[in-house]
Amino acid sequence: MPERDDATSIGSSTIGRRRFLAATGVSVAGISGLAGCLGGAREDPFDDYGPQRSPVEASAVSWDDLGDLEGELVIYSARTSDQIDLLFEKLEDEYDDFTVTVDYDDEGDQLASLLEEGENSPADLFYTQSSGELARLKQEGLARELPDDIVDAVEENYRDSDGQWTGASGRVRAVQYNTDHFDGDDLPEDIFAYAEDERFRDVISTRPNSGTFRSFIVAMIEEEGEERTREWVRAMVDDQNATLYSGGTEQAEAVANGEQEIALGNQYYAGRILENDPDAPIDVTFTRNDPGCLFNVSGIAILEGAQTPNLAAEFTRHILAGEGQEFFVEANGEYPILEGVDYIGDLPTLEEINPLEFDLNKLGDTEHVNDLLREEGML
Repeated sequence: MPERDDATSIGSSTIGRRRFLAATGVSVAGISGLAGCLGGAREDPFDDYGPQRSPVEASAVSWDDLGDLEGELVIYSARTSDQIDLLFEKLEDEYDDFTVTVDYDDEGDQLASLLEEGENSPADLFYTQSSGELARLKQEGLARELPDDIVDAVEENYRDSDGQWTGASGRVRAVQYNTDHFDGDDLPEDIFAYAEDERFRDVISTRPNSGTFRSFIVAMIEEEGEERTREWVRAMVDDQNATLYSGGTEQAEAVANGEQEIALGNQYYAGRILENDPDAPIDVTFTRNDPGCLFNVSGIAILEGAQTPNLAAEFTRHILAGEGQEFFVEANGEYPILEGVDYIGDLPTLEEINPLEFDLNKLGDTEHVNDLLREEGML
């Protein structure tokens, strides 16, 4: 399970501030029967699937250019509440007649619920931390084609080539290290070295339960083959005795406070620590042109059975507008995905990193990855 803050429980479906499911007394697993009656109570306030006012653009329009958000939007979120809830609150404060109802859960569990519920799901939108689950949703025929302006605004590398999901913000796999123990210039630029170098034995960690880790493994299989990927996983467990964390924040904090010396994870967790404490003994380095520096996106798909697809589309435009993109940079240390928004964080820019080029639609085979990780003792 991914990390949860104190307001959410681990290991079960947890409900957002509006407590949508709690009010009905129905669990996520049994929710599909409610879809019909919910549809009658929730009307889509917009006339068509196009923009209510101005289209979103790669140059980053403002919320003032977009249409008002009106009505209730039901979101299944695999992003944890500490990462995204402030943005939802900001949008609710901006629009008096807009309500976000959120079900927070692990991305695998959310995807399983959506597959079970099919077009009867009460969710309008799936918001997840890795493109792998979005690719799987598309494969199952549960994602709608997005409006043209949304598709055109986002670079093709950061969205589905068929326009059925889009990235919302980006992150890069990185090597986080404690600066009291290592110099970044002395660390390997090959991800396989981290499973072989004796310097990292007993002091390295990773986070196998996260969607971005599973996507990294899918990319490794695609780039290097399954057998070499199995060898890497096996060596991390058996030879390096890697510590396995369940939360990215906890993992990065362990590096900063010296409990661990090396961590394989997303760059923005270290960025958050440095934002709050520029003198913290943590920094990141990157491998070169291999899956260890995979760029991935958190992203959005509008569901085929959405009750309010037009509201979901206008919401997506707000996420891709300047204010939405700046939130991810300033609050989360993530990378924007629009050309018109600059990254101004404490870590290297994407141009400096030059991450591996990879088709994010190939990241959908997460079930096979889970089996591989179990077989090799990492799950």
